[in-house]
Amino acid sequence: MVGRRKGEQALPKVIRPFDAEHPVWRMIQDGDGWLNAWLAQMCTPWATISRKTKISIERIMELDDGEVPTEAEIEALSNLWHVTPDGLRKSIEEANKYLIKLD
Repeated sequence: MVGRRKGEQALPKVIRPFDAEHPVWRMIQDGDGWLNAWLAQMCTPWATISRKTKISIERIMELDDGEVPTEAEIEALSNLWHVTPDGLRKSIEEANKYLIKLD
């Protein structure tokens, strides 16, 4: 069983700024898409994202395929991953710089 010991307090969740020191930033610089970078760094399975954000698995698959997230989705995902909505938007914009358009 994983959990806290009796009397132990939970660690406070801190909202980290999204900048060049953030691990997701580095993954995006290495060519990962924004969603995969966040999934890998935050160890968040799709089922957990769906349950905690109320975004369907089908919609998460669409986001993984390159669809643009709505403002409500950005808000829900930023709350889940403890980043500001602006930070999440910056990660999406940064990842889009590295997309290779195949025509």
